Amino acid sequence: MTDAGENPDKLTSMEIDVIGEVMNISMGTAATAMSTILNTKVNITTPRIETIGVEEFEFAYLEPVIGVLINYVEGIEGANVLLLQESDMKKILSQLFDMDTSDDIEFDEISKSAIGEIMNQMMGAAAGALASFLGKVVNISPPVLLDTTSDASIRELFSLKGDNLVSIKFNLSIEGLVESEFISAMEPALAREIVTMSMGVSGMDEEEEVAPPPPPVQQAPVQQAPVQQAPVQQEAAYQPPPQMAPPSQSEPARVVKNEPPAAAYYPPQQPVQVNPYEYRQLGEEQRMNIPGDNLELLMSVPIQITVELGKTRKKIKDIAELTLGNIVELDRQAGDQVDVIANGRLIARGDVVVVDDNYSVKITEIIKVKENSDQKK
Repeated sequence: MTDAGENPDKLTSMEIDVIGEVMNISMGTAATAMSTILNTKVNITTPRIETIGVEEFEFAYLEPVIGVLINYVEGIEGANVLLLQESDMKKILSQLFDMDTSDDIEFDEISKSAIGEIMNQMMGAAAGALASFLGKVVNISPPVLLDTTSDASIRELFSLKGDNLVSIKFNLSIEGLVESEFISAMEPALAREIVTMSMGVSGMDEEEEVAPPPPPVQQAPVQQAPVQQAPVQQEAAYQPPPQMAPPSQSEPARVVKNEPPAAAYYPPQQPVQVNPYEYRQLGEEQRMNIPGDNLELLMSVPIQITVELGKTRKKIKDIAELTLGNIVELDRQAGDQVDVIANGRLIARGDVVVVDDNYSVKITEIIKVKENSDQKK
């Protein structure tokens, strides 16, 4: 197929296509997770894959880099290493912390913890997408930041066992912030495990469809055996199967084995006519036709009334920085009507007034039931 025979670790063109599709799906989900965290558009493009020797692997053009090690602990075995430019991570952190990109961000414990959480969210989402694709649970351990400035070799840094690795390069685009590239590296054994599982899931139906044809060929001689012997007892012995055909337990077995259907032995079924049920509309008189005692009982049930002055949305960072004296602006202007809510349902609107030194609401609009339902939808 390819020259994979010269290097047993080298992925074939078919394996590259499969792993590319899988990584495209999983990293697409990771981009969605990052987009949610940063509240901006994030794109991770189609991967470029190659098998390369550990000693030949280079990422100098990305340096200084931040390395993140992700170990798969369930579903598949192996590790994945992400290499991202340090400058890109600073921009991502500035967006996360709502800081100016020109500000110098130090990689202290808080920054490293934030990077770990971002990677955890991204790769956790990617593992979830991979699990859905493979049809089995896939879990990862918390990401570990690697010290890429150490003198450790690539083999030691990435905890590699073989002489080769699979390098997967992605283009990373964060709207108005980053246009860059990052690398995902894994051992060929992990890549092949993902490929094997992916092909097993996609080829399962085809194998089930190819397997059934042999049974009818094998059963043909059995059906001819009574014809060759032609004894009366054998003919009598073949009478029960048609009688046993009607039970529902035998027919599914024939369908699974793809045997000739035994529909001729089933008695014809009479067509069933189903008439749609006509729902009667309740009139006002029918709705109000409630016994007096029950109505009085209902009227005595207490209901919590709440007046909503307004709403607003704040980032976690803004909420954490709230102190005494801060002002929180709402989404309504002075003089706007407020909502009157009963048990979570909007029932009226009105103006805020003061009665006997107590805040009150002067009802100016009653919300009808139909309008309320439309608003909830």
